[in-house]
Amino acid sequence: MPGIEDLAGKYAKAAAEAEQFLRKFLLEMGKRALAKTKHRTPVDTGLLRNSWALGEVQRRGDKLEITLYNPVEYAIYVEYGHKRTPWGSDKRIEAGDWVQGRFMATLSIMEVEKEMPTRFRRAFAAWMGGLS
Repeated sequence: MPGIEDLAGKYAKAAAEAEQFLRKFLLEMGKRALAKTKHRTPVDTGLLRNSWALGEVQRRGDKLEITLYNPVEYAIYVEYGHKRTPWGSDKRIEAGDWVQGRFMATLSIMEVEKEMPTRFRRAFAAWMGGLS
């Protein structure tokens, strides 16, 4: 049966490695959101889908965060929608028609956030069980 010293050592190690565990977990969740977002992104040339990326896990005060972003100029319009304007010879388009957003990142992040508590409990239990 482990003694109090063993238990204290295990908790000291957990405290020392906790942020590393959290960073790894957050990166995994970011990768899940990235994959879901890419899957939801409509494809014309493939530029928009292939341009999704993750930033580094960063500490901001007492929080860790990761950024999912797309540097393509029109990504925000596909994500949130936009007002359509006629151009060229396409007179079928009425000025002011609204093009609905696809919310590919928004929906993906919401899905991942919903599943995070369960995934965190499992990952944390496995991590704590692996400390020796």
